[in-house]
Amino acid sequence: MRALPLLLAVLLASACAGDDSTTETVTVTNATTVTLTETTTETTTAPPESWAGLPQPLPAGGTLPVDAFDAYAESVDEPWEGSLMGTVDEFVGRDATDGPDVSFEAATGPEGAGPASATLVLDGLLDDSIRARRYELTLSRRDDGTWRVDSASWAQSCREGRGHQDFSPEPCV
Repeated sequence: MRALPLLLAVLLASACAGDDSTTETVTVTNATTVTLTETTTETTTAPPESWAGLPQPLPAGGTLPVDAFDAYAESVDEPWEGSLMGTVDEFVGRDATDGPDVSFEAATGPEGAGPASATLVLDGLLDDSIRARRYELTLSRRDDGTWRVDSASWAQSCREGRGHQDFSPEPCV
C-alpha cells in the first residue's frame, strides 16, 4: 500500500510536467484623444460707425432699405433715438436747418408706444424737376424706449411741366 501514494505522486507530477504552453487572450486598450475642428462660413458685420444716409439715387420702386440704419441706431446712444421725429429725421438725413417746407405727421399706439407710422414731406426742394419728396415709415419701440425703423418708402412730386404731379417713385424729367 505504500506504493499507491508514491504512484499517485508520480502521476500528478507527470501531469503537471507536460506542455507548459497555454493560450491566453489579452485585451489592450489605448486611450486616444480626438480633436474636432468645426469651420463655419457665417460672417458677422460690425455695425456702421455712422449713418451714411439713404442710397443715392433713391431706389426705383420706392422701397428704402432699413437694416443698415437699424444696425447703426442700435450701436449708438443718441438723443434722437427716443424721439419719433428725431429718428425719422436721422433716417432721412434731414438737417433741421434745411430750407424746404416740412410737414410731419405721426400716429402711435396707446400712450406713445409703437407701432407707429410717420410721414415726412419736404416741399419746395431746391431742384428744377422735383417739387416735393414724401417719406413714409413704420416704426416700433425697442425695449429700451428707442425707435426702430421697420419699413420705409419714398415718393416724389414733380414741378409743373416736369412730370407727374402726384406722389410717385417715378422719375421727374
